[in-house]
Amino acid sequence: MLVPIVLKSRMPMKNFEYFNSGLQSSLSCQDDCSLEEISDLLMRDWQDGVSTDISFAVKCGDGNIDFSAHKLILSIWSPVFADMCYDNYIGNKKVIYIEDVSPTIFEAMLNSLSDRQCKDIPFMLKLYKAAVTYEIEALKDMCCDLFVSSTPNKNNVFHLLDAGKLLKCESLIQRCYKILETQTAEVLTAHELYNVTPAMLEIILNLPRVSFSSAFELVMWVVAWTKNEFLKDKNDKGSFESILRGFLPLLNLTELTAEEFGRVFNHHSDLMSVEDGFSIFMNISNKGSWPLPSWYPSEPKPRAFRNQSQP
Repeated sequence: MLVPIVLKSRMPMKNFEYFNSGLQSSLSCQDDCSLEEISDLLMRDWQDGVSTDISFAVKCGDGNIDFSAHKLILSIWSPVFADMCYDNYIGNKKVIYIEDVSPTIFEAMLNSLSDRQCKDIPFMLKLYKAAVTYEIEALKDMCCDLFVSSTPNKNNVFHLLDAGKLLKCESLIQRCYKILETQTAEVLTAHELYNVTPAMLEIILNLPRVSFSSAFELVMWVVAWTKNEFLKDKNDKGSFESILRGFLPLLNLTELTAEEFGRVFNHHSDLMSVEDGFSIFMNISNKGSWPLPSWYPSEPKPRAFRNQSQP
Protein backbone atom coordinates (compact mmCIF):
# COMPACT_ATOMS: atom_id res chain seq x y z
CA MET A 1 0.00 0.00 0.00
CA LEU A 2 1.28 3.46 -0.86
CA VAL A 3 1.91 5.82 2.04
CA PRO A 4 2.13 9.63 2.04
CA ILE A 5 5.46 10.87 0.77
CA VAL A 6 7.25 13.54 2.81
CA LEU A 7 8.37 16.33 0.48
CA LYS A 8 11.19 18.39 1.99
CA SER A 9 11.21 21.14 -0.63
CA ARG A 10 10.00 24.67 -1.30
CA MET A 11 7.31 23.39 -3.65
CA PRO A 12 4.52 25.90 -4.36
CA MET A 13 1.31 24.80 -2.69
CA LYS A 14 -0.64 25.26 -5.92
CA ASN A 15 1.23 22.31 -7.41
CA PHE A 16 1.37 20.09 -4.33
CA GLU A 17 -1.59 17.88 -5.20
CA TYR A 18 -0.28 17.25 -8.69
CA PHE A 19 3.19 16.40 -7.45
CA ASN A 20 1.99 14.15 -4.68
CA SER A 21 -0.32 12.20 -6.99
CA GLY A 22 2.45 11.94 -9.57
CA LEU A 23 4.88 10.61 -7.02
CA GLN A 24 2.38 8.17 -5.62
CA SER A 25 1.86 6.71 -9.07
CA SER A 26 5.61 6.55 -9.73
CA LEU A 27 6.98 5.26 -6.41
CA SER A 28 6.12 2.59 -3.95
CA CYS A 29 7.58 3.12 -0.46
CA GLN A 30 7.32 1.12 2.73
CA ASP A 31 8.15 4.17 4.84
CA ASP A 32 8.29 7.92 4.39
CA CYS A 33 10.77 8.95 1.70
CA SER A 34 13.04 11.93 1.86
CA LEU A 35 13.42 14.28 -1.09
CA GLU A 36 16.89 12.92 -1.74
CA GLU A 37 15.64 9.34 -1.89
CA ILE A 38 12.83 10.28 -4.23
CA SER A 39 15.17 12.22 -6.47
CA ASP A 40 17.70 9.37 -6.63
CA LEU A 41 14.98 7.02 -7.79
CA LEU A 42 13.58 9.38 -10.38
CA MET A 43 17.05 10.45 -11.51
CA ARG A 44 17.72 6.97 -12.84
CA ASP A 45 14.94 7.48 -15.36
CA TRP A 46 16.26 10.89 -16.38
CA GLN A 47 19.81 9.61 -16.91
CA ASP A 48 18.42 6.82 -19.10
CA GLY A 49 16.21 9.26 -21.00
CA VAL A 50 13.09 7.41 -19.91
CA SER A 51 9.71 9.20 -19.88
CA THR A 52 11.10 12.72 -20.14
CA ASP A 53 8.21 15.13 -20.65
CA ILE A 54 9.76 18.57 -21.15
CA SER A 55 12.62 20.05 -23.16
CA PHE A 56 14.84 23.07 -22.61
CA ALA A 57 16.58 24.98 -25.38
CA VAL A 58 19.57 26.68 -23.76
CA LYS A 59 21.09 29.56 -25.72
CA CYS A 60 24.57 28.86 -27.07
CA GLY A 61 26.01 31.45 -29.44
CA ASP A 62 23.55 31.96 -32.25
CA GLY A 63 21.77 28.68 -31.59
CA ASN A 64 20.53 26.46 -28.77
CA ILE A 65 21.49 23.21 -27.09
CA ASP A 66 18.55 21.00 -26.15
CA PHE A 67 18.06 19.14 -22.86
CA SER A 68 15.27 16.76 -21.93
CA ALA A 69 14.01 16.41 -18.38
CA HIS A 70 11.14 15.37 -16.11
CA LYS A 71 8.75 18.06 -14.92
CA LEU A 72 8.28 16.17 -11.71
CA ILE A 73 11.97 16.04 -10.75
CA LEU A 74 12.66 19.67 -11.59
CA SER A 75 9.56 20.87 -9.80
CA ILE A 76 10.41 18.99 -6.62
CA TRP A 77 13.78 20.71 -6.41
CA SER A 78 12.96 24.18 -7.73
CA PRO A 79 9.86 26.36 -7.40
CA VAL A 80 11.18 28.40 -10.33
CA PHE A 81 11.22 25.30 -12.52
CA ALA A 82 7.81 24.38 -11.13
CA ASP A 83 6.41 27.70 -12.33
CA MET A 84 8.07 27.25 -15.71
CA CYS A 85 6.70 23.76 -16.13
CA TYR A 86 3.15 24.26 -14.92
CA ASP A 87 2.17 27.93 -15.02
CA ASN A 88 -0.41 28.95 -17.57
CA TYR A 89 1.99 31.05 -19.61
CA ILE A 90 3.74 27.88 -20.74
CA GLY A 91 0.45 26.59 -22.12
CA ASN A 92 0.95 23.52 -24.27
CA LYS A 93 4.55 24.30 -25.12
CA LYS A 94 6.92 21.44 -24.42
CA VAL A 95 10.09 23.49 -25.02
CA ILE A 96 11.26 26.19 -22.62
CA TYR A 97 13.96 28.61 -23.79
CA ILE A 98 16.76 29.47 -21.34
CA GLU A 99 19.08 32.42 -21.87
CA ASP A 100 20.43 33.34 -18.41
CA VAL A 101 22.84 30.42 -17.89
CA SER A 102 25.27 28.61 -20.18
CA PRO A 103 24.53 25.10 -21.49
CA THR A 104 27.41 23.75 -19.38
CA ILE A 105 25.98 25.20 -16.17
CA PHE A 106 22.44 24.17 -17.05
CA GLU A 107 23.52 20.58 -17.65
CA ALA A 108 25.47 20.64 -14.38
CA MET A 109 22.33 21.72 -12.53
CA LEU A 110 20.55 18.66 -13.86
CA ASN A 111 23.48 16.33 -13.18
CA SER A 112 24.13 17.71 -9.71
CA LEU A 113 20.85 16.31 -8.44
CA SER A 114 22.66 12.97 -8.35
CA ASP A 115 26.38 13.85 -8.70
CA ARG A 116 27.78 15.77 -5.74
CA GLN A 117 31.48 15.13 -6.27
CA CYS A 118 32.59 18.19 -8.28
CA LYS A 119 35.52 20.04 -6.69
CA ASP A 120 36.08 22.72 -9.34
CA ILE A 121 35.63 25.92 -7.29
CA PRO A 122 35.20 28.38 -10.23
CA PHE A 123 32.67 26.07 -11.86
CA MET A 124 30.82 25.54 -8.60
CA LEU A 125 30.60 29.30 -8.11
CA LYS A 126 28.75 29.57 -11.43
CA LEU A 127 26.60 26.62 -10.45
CA TYR A 128 25.78 28.23 -7.10
CA LYS A 129 24.66 31.43 -8.82
CA ALA A 130 22.46 29.40 -11.16
CA ALA A 131 21.01 27.54 -8.16
CA VAL A 132 20.17 30.89 -6.57
CA THR A 133 18.44 32.02 -9.75
CA TYR A 134 16.38 28.82 -9.97
CA GLU A 135 15.90 28.51 -6.18
CA ILE A 136 17.34 25.00 -5.95
CA GLU A 137 17.98 24.90 -2.22
CA ALA A 138 19.65 21.49 -2.10
CA LEU A 139 22.11 22.49 -4.80
CA LYS A 140 22.84 25.77 -3.01
CA ASP A 141 23.53 23.83 0.20
CA MET A 142 25.79 21.41 -1.66
CA CYS A 143 27.84 24.28 -3.10
CA CYS A 144 27.99 26.06 0.26
CA ASP A 145 29.28 22.93 1.96
CA LEU A 146 32.01 22.61 -0.66
CA PHE A 147 33.10 26.24 -0.32
CA VAL A 148 33.16 26.29 3.48
CA SER A 149 35.01 22.98 3.76
CA SER A 150 37.64 23.89 1.15
CA THR A 151 41.13 24.98 2.19
CA PRO A 152 42.29 28.21 0.54
CA ASN A 153 45.59 27.97 -1.33
CA LYS A 154 47.51 30.02 -3.88
CA ASN A 155 45.49 28.53 -6.75
CA ASN A 156 41.92 28.83 -5.46
CA VAL A 157 42.09 31.71 -2.98
CA PHE A 158 40.45 34.37 -5.17
CA HIS A 159 37.56 32.07 -6.09
CA LEU A 160 37.01 31.05 -2.48
CA LEU A 161 37.15 34.70 -1.45
CA ASP A 162 34.39 35.42 -3.97
CA ALA A 163 32.43 32.51 -2.52
CA GLY A 164 32.96 33.73 1.03
CA LYS A 165 31.70 37.21 0.15
CA LEU A 166 28.75 35.76 -1.74
CA LEU A 167 27.79 33.62 1.25
CA LYS A 168 28.76 36.31 3.77
CA CYS A 169 30.88 33.67 5.49
CA GLU A 170 33.35 35.64 7.59
CA SER A 171 35.47 32.65 8.59
CA LEU A 172 36.09 31.70 4.94
CA ILE A 173 36.81 35.33 4.03
CA GLN A 174 39.40 35.63 6.80
CA ARG A 175 41.07 32.35 5.83
CA CYS A 176 41.42 33.65 2.29
CA TYR A 177 42.83 36.98 3.41
CA LYS A 178 45.43 35.18 5.52
CA ILE A 179 46.68 33.33 2.42
CA LEU A 180 46.71 36.56 0.39
CA GLU A 181 48.68 38.38 3.07
CA THR A 182 51.24 35.66 3.80
CA GLN A 183 51.63 34.27 0.26
CA THR A 184 50.97 37.33 -1.90
CA ALA A 185 53.84 36.88 -4.34
CA GLU A 186 53.22 33.15 -4.60
CA VAL A 187 49.51 33.69 -5.33
CA LEU A 188 50.24 36.20 -8.08
CA THR A 189 52.92 33.96 -9.58
CA ALA A 190 50.48 31.04 -9.63
CA HIS A 191 47.92 33.09 -11.56
CA GLU A 192 50.49 34.71 -13.90
CA LEU A 193 50.20 38.31 -15.08
CA TYR A 194 47.77 37.52 -17.86
CA ASN A 195 45.19 35.98 -15.52
CA VAL A 196 45.29 38.58 -12.75
CA THR A 197 42.20 40.77 -13.12
CA PRO A 198 41.91 44.41 -12.01
CA ALA A 199 39.59 43.23 -9.23
CA MET A 200 42.26 40.82 -7.96
CA LEU A 201 44.90 43.55 -8.01
CA GLU A 202 42.64 45.92 -6.09
CA ILE A 203 42.19 43.27 -3.38
CA ILE A 204 45.97 42.87 -3.09
CA LEU A 205 46.64 46.61 -2.90
CA ASN A 206 44.09 47.05 -0.12
CA LEU A 207 45.71 44.43 2.12
CA PRO A 208 47.41 45.72 5.29
CA ARG A 209 50.22 43.19 4.80
CA VAL A 210 51.76 41.51 1.75
CA SER A 211 54.56 39.02 1.28
CA PHE A 212 56.55 41.18 -1.14
CA SER A 213 59.92 42.12 0.34
CA SER A 214 59.48 45.87 -0.17
CA ALA A 215 57.32 48.64 -1.60
CA PHE A 216 59.69 48.77 -4.58
CA GLU A 217 59.12 45.09 -5.40
CA LEU A 218 55.34 45.58 -5.21
CA VAL A 219 55.44 48.68 -7.42
CA MET A 220 57.57 46.91 -10.02
CA TRP A 221 55.11 44.00 -10.12
CA VAL A 222 52.17 46.39 -10.59
CA VAL A 223 54.02 48.19 -13.39
CA ALA A 224 54.70 44.83 -15.08
CA TRP A 225 51.02 43.91 -14.74
CA THR A 226 49.97 47.25 -16.23
CA LYS A 227 52.32 46.77 -19.19
CA ASN A 228 50.80 43.34 -19.77
CA GLU A 229 47.26 44.77 -19.64
CA PHE A 230 48.27 47.45 -22.13
CA LEU A 231 49.70 44.90 -24.55
CA LYS A 232 46.59 42.68 -24.42
CA ASP A 233 44.64 45.07 -26.58
CA LYS A 234 45.96 48.58 -27.09
CA ASN A 235 42.74 49.75 -28.73
CA ASP A 236 40.47 48.73 -25.85
CA LYS A 237 42.69 49.20 -22.81
CA GLY A 238 43.68 52.84 -23.34
CA SER A 239 47.04 54.28 -22.39
CA PHE A 240 49.50 52.86 -19.89
CA GLU A 241 48.70 55.75 -17.55
CA SER A 242 44.92 55.30 -17.85
CA ILE A 243 45.15 51.61 -16.92
CA LEU A 244 47.29 52.36 -13.87
CA ARG A 245 45.47 55.51 -12.78
CA GLY A 246 43.01 53.78 -10.47
CA PHE A 247 45.77 51.88 -8.67
CA LEU A 248 48.35 54.65 -8.21
CA PRO A 249 46.68 56.01 -5.03
CA LEU A 250 47.04 52.52 -3.47
CA LEU A 251 50.76 52.15 -4.14
CA ASN A 252 52.16 54.51 -1.46
CA LEU A 253 54.85 55.74 -3.84
CA THR A 254 56.39 58.04 -1.24
CA GLU A 255 57.55 54.89 0.60
CA LEU A 256 60.12 54.37 -2.16
CA THR A 257 63.60 55.79 -1.92
CA ALA A 258 64.52 58.58 -4.33
CA GLU A 259 66.72 56.11 -6.22
CA GLU A 260 63.93 53.52 -6.47
CA PHE A 261 61.39 56.07 -7.69
CA GLY A 262 63.89 57.37 -10.21
CA ARG A 263 64.41 53.84 -11.57
CA VAL A 264 60.68 53.32 -11.93
CA PHE A 265 59.90 56.70 -13.46
CA ASN A 266 62.90 56.82 -15.81
CA HIS A 267 62.03 53.42 -17.30
CA HIS A 268 58.28 54.11 -17.40
CA SER A 269 57.81 57.78 -18.18
CA ASP A 270 54.17 57.08 -19.09
CA LEU A 271 53.50 56.03 -15.50
CA MET A 272 52.20 59.55 -14.76
CA SER A 273 52.67 63.12 -15.89
CA VAL A 274 56.05 64.79 -15.47
CA GLU A 275 54.50 67.24 -13.01
CA ASP A 276 53.10 64.47 -10.81
CA GLY A 277 56.39 62.59 -10.98
CA PHE A 278 58.31 65.67 -9.87
CA SER A 279 55.84 66.27 -7.02
CA ILE A 280 56.25 62.74 -5.65
CA PHE A 281 60.02 62.84 -6.04
CA MET A 282 60.19 66.08 -4.02
CA ASN A 283 58.08 64.56 -1.24
CA ILE A 284 60.31 61.49 -1.13
CA SER A 285 63.36 63.72 -0.81
CA ASN A 286 61.76 66.11 1.68
CA LYS A 287 58.27 65.27 2.90
CA GLY A 288 55.85 68.18 2.58
CA SER A 289 58.19 70.28 0.50
CA TRP A 290 55.88 70.21 -2.52
CA PRO A 291 52.12 69.76 -3.03
CA LEU A 292 51.27 66.15 -3.79
CA PRO A 293 49.20 65.28 -6.89
CA SER A 294 45.44 65.62 -6.42
CA TRP A 295 45.00 61.83 -6.76
CA TYR A 296 47.53 61.01 -4.04
CA PRO A 297 45.82 60.23 -0.69
CA SER A 298 46.55 62.61 2.17
CA GLU A 299 46.82 59.62 4.50
CA PRO A 300 47.88 56.50 2.56
CA LYS A 301 46.86 53.18 4.07
CA PRO A 302 49.83 51.66 5.93
CA ARG A 303 51.17 48.41 4.53
CA ALA A 304 53.63 45.92 6.04
CA PHE A 305 55.97 43.82 3.93
CA ARG A 306 57.69 40.51 4.48
CA ASN A 307 59.64 40.41 7.77
CA GLN A 308 58.06 43.69 8.88
CA SER A 309 55.77 44.08 11.87
CA GLN A 310 52.15 45.08 11.34
CA PRO A 311 51.87 48.88 10.92
